[in-house]
Amino acid sequence: MNAGKICPACGSEHKEVRYFCAECGSFLDAEEFENKNLYAVPEIKIKRILENLKYTPHSKIIWSDTVDLYAKKAEEYRALTALPELAASLNVEMPEKLDRFLELCRNPKFEIAFVGTIKTGKSTLINSLLGHNYASMAVTPETAALTKFRSSPRDYIKIEFYTSQQWDRLWASRTSAADAFTREYKELKADIQRKKWVGHAPIYKEVANADIEKELSIWSSSRYAEHYFVREIEVGISSLPKDFPKQVVFVDTPGLSDPVEYRSAITRQYIRNANAVFVCVEAKKLQKDEIDTIASVFSFSSHNKSKVHIIATHWDKLNNPVTDWKNEKEWMKRQLVGKGFFDTAEMAETNIMHSAAYIFNLCRDYAKLEYEEEIPLIQFALAMRMDLKNLKSYLPDIMKLTNIANIEKVIKEKLAGKYQTLLCQDIEREYKDIIYTLKRVATERKKETGEIIETSFADRQEVEKKLDEQRHNYMEIQKNREELTKILHMVEESTRKRLNQSLAL
Repeated sequence: MNAGKICPACGSEHKEVRYFCAECGSFLDAEEFENKNLYAVPEIKIKRILENLKYTPHSKIIWSDTVDLYAKKAEEYRALTALPELAASLNVEMPEKLDRFLELCRNPKFEIAFVGTIKTGKSTLINSLLGHNYASMAVTPETAALTKFRSSPRDYIKIEFYTSQQWDRLWASRTSAADAFTREYKELKADIQRKKWVGHAPIYKEVANADIEKELSIWSSSRYAEHYFVREIEVGISSLPKDFPKQVVFVDTPGLSDPVEYRSAITRQYIRNANAVFVCVEAKKLQKDEIDTIASVFSFSSHNKSKVHIIATHWDKLNNPVTDWKNEKEWMKRQLVGKGFFDTAEMAETNIMHSAAYIFNLCRDYAKLEYEEEIPLIQFALAMRMDLKNLKSYLPDIMKLTNIANIEKVIKEKLAGKYQTLLCQDIEREYKDIIYTLKRVATERKKETGEIIETSFADRQEVEKKLDEQRHNYMEIQKNREELTKILHMVEESTRKRLNQSLAL
């Protein structure tokens, strides 16, 4: 066998000892196996499969033995996609799906996606939960790129850009409602910067905590042309509470009804993959658009409806927040229990919550507020029949009424506090989906593809044993050229006889 061998077909270098190229499946000693028919002998094919499995590198998953087993098997399936017979029959999404699965196993993240229609207060709620106004709360919709917030020892911003292919797909996906998008794109002369940013390497910048909001605005705000070409932003924050799990990530998503379909598709994908989803809707008006958004989220989360949480935002805008919310929540429960929504009234009761994030943020930042900024807080205090002369003393009570503390409790105890268990459950579901897809391919696609996949499902020792039992009838790849040539002649003679018989008929 060959160590340090360069594949004559694709040029890949192999440090480990093996017969076949791990990238393209070709013989590494091509001059010894000139006849391509030999390559297709079933026993050589099995040997190639076994070799790919045997030499698949494995990165130990430390945080979970169960996930380590899933990852090891997924690494083997990923190695098999290098075999030409399988690669030609698999959808291009399967290797990508395996890569995402392995990335999740190696670098676990518990992602909470925040979803909502325009101006439902997603970013304001995220800022309440993060303890500072990092995400833009501008009146105009700001979230065009997927933005992730996570705990980090250092404050940083990482910006990833669309590739040329992704940008072409995005531009072609503009719907008839995208006139404003196109007009603003032209007004900002964004096309001048397109060549600079499309396909640009990711940018990683460590920044001061106080500068995160400003830096984030440059890459996400509709005021800057750069934001059109940003696919994803990740923000690391050092000031989150010490008990905030490092694996938990808040994901501020583009709208599901984005006039650019490609961006909506990104949101849909994240809803499917997220470990939990917070759907922000207006407490004062749960109408068709909001119901449609909620229904979409449930359809993408049908395998786990309990991960969906409905957050009724702007609770403070109700005429009588305390009384009106009781009636509103009962109405929402009736609308959102049943087929396509929550399975039970108990689940709906737990997973439907109200919030007044803007009021909470005003209380949090009260010492720094200008008088004009105090006005919404004063109006709320009046509605709650509080003494304005002692407004400062009422701040803790107002913050409690906003329900942010309860939402934080759900995240910390119900979600983040059990993230490892929940993450393992999601990884198991994802693994089973991969197995289901591979088995379906094995059934639907041509025979040789099915044989490869079915062999990979079997225990490797069983396959080795089966191969050992058949060695008196079949060749082994270790034998010298003379023995291989004899078998080749046998295969050719058998093929010739079958051909003659067919012609005789």
